[in-house]
Amino acid sequence: MIATFDPDKDESNRVKHGVPLLFGMQVFEDLNSVVLASFRPVDGEDRFKVVGRVAGLLWTAIYVERAKVIRLISVRRSNAGEQRNYDRHPRRSE
Repeated sequence: MIATFDPDKDESNRVKHGVPLLFGMQVFEDLNSVVLASFRPVDGEDRFKVVGRVAGLLWTAIYVERAKVIRLISVRRSNAGEQRNYDRHPRRSE
């Protein structure tokens, strides 16, 4: 999977959330990750969030798909609602 991001957003994400945007690609590696719609009309395009575990902690990556390329927008620790959505989905065997 190919990933891109805005360098300025990457720096902002590092300062605000403590991780680079490319860290978000690890969230996709969780076999039990959950993809949720994150549509906001103000964004002008369909956004998604993937919620998954990395090193035992739950993380959320906000992204868009453009021609089979993942454009990462934000990566942060998951909030309580995202935790509930993750827990609600059945687990796959690893």
